[in-house]
Amino acid sequence: MRRSRPLIIAVIAIAGLAAVTSGAISQESSGAGATATADMAGPDGSAMGTVTLTEGPNGVLVQADVVGLSPGGHGFHIHGVGACTPDFGAAGGHFNPEGIGHGFMEDGGWHAGDLPNIYAAADGTARADVFTAAVTLAPGADNSIFDADGSAIIIHAKPDSYGADPAAGDRVACGVIRLDSSDGDETAGEEMDGEEMAGEEPAGEEMAGEEMAGEEPAGEEMAGEEMAGDGASDASGGPAPDSPTG
Repeated sequence: MRRSRPLIIAVIAIAGLAAVTSGAISQESSGAGATATADMAGPDGSAMGTVTLTEGPNGVLVQADVVGLSPGGHGFHIHGVGACTPDFGAAGGHFNPEGIGHGFMEDGGWHAGDLPNIYAAADGTARADVFTAAVTLAPGADNSIFDADGSAIIIHAKPDSYGADPAAGDRVACGVIRLDSSDGDETAGEEMDGEEMAGEEPAGEEMAGEEMAGEEPAGEEMAGEEMAGDGASDASGGPAPDSPTG
């Protein structure tokens, strides 16, 4: 019995490590921790705030911080094409990879891009946190908003009906959703590597050059001194032929 205890502990430790590893892989594959931003603009190009998307372990948190809206409710959707030009119609329909019907209150389900309405205050500002498990920021997933043609956030003039017909009216704000890049750190790392390499090679060459430059002149100087010394030794018995003292 005493011999079985270390084996049991080892098995538990291995199982725990496998569970942690599996969780890390699952979190990485789900895109957890990724963020994306849509810079919102009106039809005239005026800035209307931002919408930020953050991937978590259970879905995506969508945070709106927008201005310039009419007071009241507004339809708020993820649309299926990442384009806002030449007009907001370029964003296409709601993001709907499953090809099902529209409306939170409908039996057939709702579009993956359907989100609850947001509400603007009297000054036209709207701030909202919305959570959805219907989409992901992870590229390659069936419900990824970063598919071949990307996605956009659209805010409508009227609130969504949550029925089969959204009836949300005109598109008053649009923003292409762009994945926030983490390449800055990698680029910085590459730049540092390049600087280190660049720093090492010239340093080596410079040192080698200094050694070569230092050795050769030293040798020449010594040889010159020896030659000068020999000449001076020969002339020690009398003045040099061209000496002004002769």
